[in-house]
Order: sequence, then C-alpha cells, then structure tokens
Amino acid sequence: MTAVRVNRLSKSFSPGQRALRDITLSIEPGEMVALIGASGSGKSTLIRHIAGLSLADADAEAEVEVLGRTLQRAGRPAGDLAATRRLIGVIFQQFNLVGRLSLLTNVLIGVLGSLPAWRGHLGWFGRGQRERAMDCLCRVGMDEYAGQRASTLSGGQQQRAAIARVLLQQARVILADEPIASLDPQAARRVMEILAEINRVDGVTVLVSLHQVAYAQVYCPRTIALRDGQVAYDGDSRVLTPDFLNALYGAESETLFLPEIDTRETARSRLPSMAPAEGLRQATAG
Repeated sequence: MTAVRVNRLSKSFSPGQRALRDITLSIEPGEMVALIGASGSGKSTLIRHIAGLSLADADAEAEVEVLGRTLQRAGRPAGDLAATRRLIGVIFQQFNLVGRLSLLTNVLIGVLGSLPAWRGHLGWFGRGQRERAMDCLCRVGMDEYAGQRASTLSGGQQQRAAIARVLLQQARVILADEPIASLDPQAARRVMEILAEINRVDGVTVLVSLHQVAYAQVYCPRTIALRDGQVAYDGDSRVLTPDFLNALYGAESETLFLPEIDTRETARSRLPSMAPAEGLRQATAG
C-alpha cells in the first residue's frame, strides 16, 4: 500500500490554461519528500488535490489515493472522503490559527473531525484530549504558551502550534504547503527539524512544498520538482545543484537558491542513503 498515489491528474482553472498536466507519482509510507518549483509551477494546487480540498478535471483515468483509499476519481470525490481526510494533516503557510483563541484551544481543533458536531460547537473537549494536546505542544516546544492567545505569538511559534494540531489529529500523512515561506531562517530550520523528527520517530509520511532548495537538500532524501504543472524531476535531493536546476528551470532557478540558508554538513549527514534504483527518477526529459 502506498501512502500517496496520484494517477494522470490534470487541473484547468480556465479553458486552455492547465495548472496541472497529467501528474503521476507515488510516495511510500514513511518517506519525507520535498516538492519544489518556481512560483506558479503547481505545488499548492497539487497539495490541495492530495488533501481532498480540490477536484481534478473529469478525466476517466484521473485518480488520487491516500493510504490505499480513494480520495477522488475522474474529478468526483469518493463517498468516504471525509473519513479519509481525517488521516491527512495539512499545514498551511499562513498557520490557520484563530488569533483570539488560546494556543491550547487551537491545537484541540485538530480533534473536531472525530467529535460529535454539538461537542465541537460548544468546544467541549475531554480531559484526555486536553492532556494529549498539551503533550503535542510540549513536543514542539510550545507547552509554556498553551494559555496565550495565538495572535500574540511569532510566526514560527504559530507554525509549531499548527504542527502540534496535526499531531493531535494523529494524521498518518502530513502535507505541508510552503510552511516556512514567511519565517526567518532560524524559525524555518526549527519547523523543518520538527517535521523531520515526526517523520523519523513516528513514521508519518511527509510531503512538504518548499521554495528554497537548500532545505530539501538537508531534510528530504527525495525531491519532486514541478515545472509548468508537470513533474520535471523525481529523485535524490543531492542531485539538486545550481547547475542541475539551471538546466531544469533556466533563469527561474535563481529564486530557488538562497545563499544565507545554513546547509550544514552535520544536518545533511542525517539523511539516509538512497538505493541507486530509487535515486534518479526522471519523469520527463528536461
């Protein structure tokens, strides 16, 4: 059983303008995969389809599966879409916290999908759920801020709380859409380290879209590169040198490398070696 399987997926927002073009890929359970590409390449659109938040064009062969369960087929949602989405945790660039609520309450929102609707409306969370929420905040280093309003915290702190919410949800697949795009380098590294730890310790599959290739090289053994809505490269992150990306993206590759990012060799050494058969998956010719 694959963690994520996408087959022949295309998406058009207007006639003749496709955001995604015949995307086919699979991600195995326990992988941590980076999704890179210049602005407009289709990263966020693809993540929304895998999360079950958007429907593809009505192609008979188009299908998205997560953990062996169909999310959508031929542009139509599966009947048990809501149940499958409970297994998927989504982390957005803008955190999606309710600023006037405490951090603890924001994390508890992660269990709403498993509560009766009336309990969710009343914010009636059990003691066990509150204890688990505190454990999740502790894991991301945010337990001391549990009673503080979310709006009073920094971007990096809010993003860590968003990760705690996904932990409480007990998601088996985490989709992170540009989770560090608005963070300073130190906060960005902390967020990526937490995601890598969840992947390593809990065995949770992680797909994270990134605008900075250096983070993919350090934290993700495998990278999928999109260009113009198509998979242009799928393979070992160590291949992503400036020359390689220049050949793939041309002048746009300059936006994918930020020299101030710390690509310490000690961090890079944490990545497991990939077998040669897994190393280079050229989906399309450059």
